[in-house]
Amino acid sequence: MSEDLQRVVDTLARQLGRAVAVDDVHFRLLAYSAQAGPIDDMRAQVILNREAPPEAVAWLRQFRLPRADGPVRLPASAEHKLLPRVAIPIRFQGVQFGYLWLIDAEEPVDDAGLALASAATAEAAEVLFRERALGELHDARVGEFLRDLLSEDQAARALAADGLVESDLFAARSGVVAIVVAPLPVAGQEVDEGDRLALGAALRAAAIAVPVRESMALVRPNHGLLVVTQRALERVPRLAEELCSSAAQRLGRADRWRAVVAGAGRPTAQLADAATSYRQALDAIRVADVIRAFQPVARHEELGIYALLAAQPREQLRGMGAAEAITALLDADPELLVTAETFLDRAGDSRAVAERLGVHRATIYYRLRRIEELTGFDLGDGERRLVLHLGIKAARLLGDV
Repeated sequence: MSEDLQRVVDTLARQLGRAVAVDDVHFRLLAYSAQAGPIDDMRAQVILNREAPPEAVAWLRQFRLPRADGPVRLPASAEHKLLPRVAIPIRFQGVQFGYLWLIDAEEPVDDAGLALASAATAEAAEVLFRERALGELHDARVGEFLRDLLSEDQAARALAADGLVESDLFAARSGVVAIVVAPLPVAGQEVDEGDRLALGAALRAAAIAVPVRESMALVRPNHGLLVVTQRALERVPRLAEELCSSAAQRLGRADRWRAVVAGAGRPTAQLADAATSYRQALDAIRVADVIRAFQPVARHEELGIYALLAAQPREQLRGMGAAEAITALLDADPELLVTAETFLDRAGDSRAVAERLGVHRATIYYRLRRIEELTGFDLGDGERRLVLHLGIKAARLLGDV
């Protein structure tokens, strides 16, 4: 958080001789002073984890703090090991930005202290309002460049890459990776405004782990996008997992639960090529949407044959040439399709197939003969095996099997 907000917190802490902290509206820590006086488990956890534990948040919500128009004294809680505290809502022009906190143990905050804290809260509100306005302006500028960076126009992409670096909005001209996060099912749906806000919050939370000017975020109609430098991703290798988990938590609501999947593209050589990594990330979540083995995070480089298939139009996938063979296997016995796919996945190793399916090898030999009879495919012919293998994988990607 900014030096201005930290200055407000430190000044009030010196005036009151006690610790001061500022959280956002979700009880995530924005700034805190050096510790003075008693401290409880929740404040320690917030300082360590940057946010309050869920059980403490649930306890805090019962006090309806967003409706308060001034300082609120909260009692101690033996169950949650909380000391008494004072919460003061931080608002500017009717907009809620968070809360200023004081531990209220030993010597409770007197009226003069509350007056100082209220004045500091008003100053913090102005700081947060100004920073939000500047942040929104920054995000709008980055968003404009990022949209051009993802366009089909090569010249527009090059200009956008130059603009981002020359405007000091992004730190590198090379080595970027796109990460896409989306609620399931991905196909054919747009997220509502609540989900868009949740995705935006998850993107911002993930970007905190990345150095300044090494990430860009954008919320699109049905997913969120984070573009980061390869260097940053090497320092935070589980960034995609953290983004996915953060989005899942924020999309979880009392009325429904939104499962989430993330896809990561491959690193690009140039910033101007970020669109390539973006398309790969979209392909990865397209695969993960229907192939559960790739959930919750699918990396393009780990998709195998699905990386090639996901890049094809649906019409192209349907024309892979094995539809009749697949239908014949499903009509006769779905186990035959599973056996065929497993046999092809394991390069014709019947022993490995038998172990994987938990049946005798003689059963595998019998099923393979039936597969050849029903499909007309000679499984000893490498080219015919490839056609059948691609056809089965395409059908899985289409959701037909």
